[in-house]
Amino acid sequence: MRGALAISQGMKFGDVAGAILPYPTLGEVSKRAAGQFFTPKLFNDRTRKIVRFLARFG
Repeated sequence: MRGALAISQGMKFGDVAGAILPYPTLGEVSKRAAGQFFTPKLFNDRTRKIVRFLARFG
């Protein structure tokens, strides 16, 4: 996305390299929030038992 914007605006490489971009991005914030929400559900004892059971057949 940034590359397309830089090309369409005729920006030089130095202009793009000197840009300060926010981090974490909105997508990264959403990913972290989902991870915090689902981690307890994904890594509980019940899930571990199911994974161990299924691993016997894999």
